[in-house]
Amino acid sequence: MTRLSYRALGFFACVLLCACDGADDHLAEAKRLATEGKYADAVAACNQILAANSQHLEALLLLARLNLVQGHLAPAAQLAEQTVQLAPDHADAYLLLGDIYVRQRRNADAAIIYQEGLHAVPERGDFYRKLAIAYADDGHYSEAIEALQQALQHSDDAAIHYNLGVVYERQAHYDEASRAFTRTTEIDTAYGDAYFRLGQIQGKQGLFEEAAANFARMISLDPNYAPPYTGLGQVRMQQGRLDEAERLFKQAIVLDPFEGEAYHRLGTLFLRRGDQDRGEKLLAMFKRIQPVSADIERFRYILNLYPDDANAHYNLGVLYGGLGRYAEAGVEYAAALHINDQDLSARNNLANVLLRQGRIDEAIHHYEIVLALNPRYAQGFNNLGSAYLMNGDLQQAFQAFAKALKLAPDNADTRFNLARLYKSQGLDARAAAEMKIYNQLVQAAKKKEPSE
Repeated sequence: MTRLSYRALGFFACVLLCACDGADDHLAEAKRLATEGKYADAVAACNQILAANSQHLEALLLLARLNLVQGHLAPAAQLAEQTVQLAPDHADAYLLLGDIYVRQRRNADAAIIYQEGLHAVPERGDFYRKLAIAYADDGHYSEAIEALQQALQHSDDAAIHYNLGVVYERQAHYDEASRAFTRTTEIDTAYGDAYFRLGQIQGKQGLFEEAAANFARMISLDPNYAPPYTGLGQVRMQQGRLDEAERLFKQAIVLDPFEGEAYHRLGTLFLRRGDQDRGEKLLAMFKRIQPVSADIERFRYILNLYPDDANAHYNLGVLYGGLGRYAEAGVEYAAALHINDQDLSARNNLANVLLRQGRIDEAIHHYEIVLALNPRYAQGFNNLGSAYLMNGDLQQAFQAFAKALKLAPDNADTRFNLARLYKSQGLDARAAAEMKIYNQLVQAAKKKEPSE
């Protein structure tokens, strides 16, 4: 999924309306806390200001931004909407509200807000580029191109040309796209994505050496970014330079184990060479990654703009874990917890992936924190019991399973785990009784499932 360039604002440094009365010190402190990433304290400072003056514009905008950067989109939208109503000529309020709507995939609403912002503050050319992003994401390419051309009248900016190139490329207008990307690199010689897009277009047009040069340029600018290695590998494969292509595809996978196209290309290469086993395994991995690749790219894109979006980290963890990449999933859950250490779902999932990696003591530690915060979480006790069972601590495992069943007697997983525990102790009759209950619960659940 190719996304338009949407460079992040300096959220906590933007110029807002003047503060009033004695709120200046509180506002300055809130901004400082926000800049330092101390979001809970910054939110508290904003709320203190708003308790004294519910229409304090700077506090409302800062609070909306704090919610946005953490991924709390609904309250962010409500606060930004309130600010727009209070200050209908405030450009930053319109920009922020439009940004939030784009994050919510409410592109039509975002377009309306950006247009209203242009009407209120016509000299702000940045509205046109953002308007184009909203249009393009909804497939309204003619309107997007018109908005970008309007933006260029205000500023001959590299990002505007790049976005124009992406819109043209989406319509397979490759000559226009190439001109736009080339202009991007003329303005900003370090604009790596433009070289990458140029390489992709030139590869499709059979301009292999030109494509190779642009992919190589992208690699030199960002040697840890996997896609240009895949693109260059594809060029070399089309040129018959298979050993070089193989090396490049492998490099892409090392850099990013979720680079699906590298698995696809490398698998195809191996099949061409007659290596059926390795080729089919790689293509199978490609088929696993492909359905979620757009979601992975979307959440990475969000984190590139908003690194402290705990929800995006959490969702990446879910996607990585679903692909069996437990170490990478653990990194994302840990990042979510660093932002919000009260996120029980992130902590529970972190414990789950730690357990999958055999890091049992660490998993137990996190399960115990989850249960201390939510002592009525039956599945948490079941998970804790499983960890103790893996650790060989049968007494602790039994106590955890007993607590789980007290809270949820019909939890099939706990019945199954309890049967395992009894079996490990040689208590075959008790194990058989638990397995009988487990099978009954499973059958009952199947009967409740809607028929196809």
